[in-house]
Amino acid sequence: MKRIFIMDENGIKEYVPAEFLQKNSLPTLESYSEERKNEDKLLTIADLVKKFRVTRPTIYAWMEKGLLKKIPLGGRVLFHPDDINTLIEKMRGNSS
Repeated sequence: MKRIFIMDENGIKEYVPAEFLQKNSLPTLESYSEERKNEDKLLTIADLVKKFRVTRPTIYAWMEKGLLKKIPLGGRVLFHPDDINTLIEKMRGNSS
């Protein structure tokens, strides 16, 4: 049985062939969502541009300097909110 997971700006969606669903009951991503509610949403470069009110080249420069830990995923670059909070704390420490 093939299950396809697609991730977009609205989250992860699961697609299962209809003929399989007619014959079997299968757990869906919604059943796993309770476990993931406590996990933070990964952020995109566009999210960081809005959050910090900087340009994309600034985000790339922060990545090159090692200030941001990127998570490459399927041609996209994502960031964990904990790493963003660490960056904010570093920036606060430097400005004091």
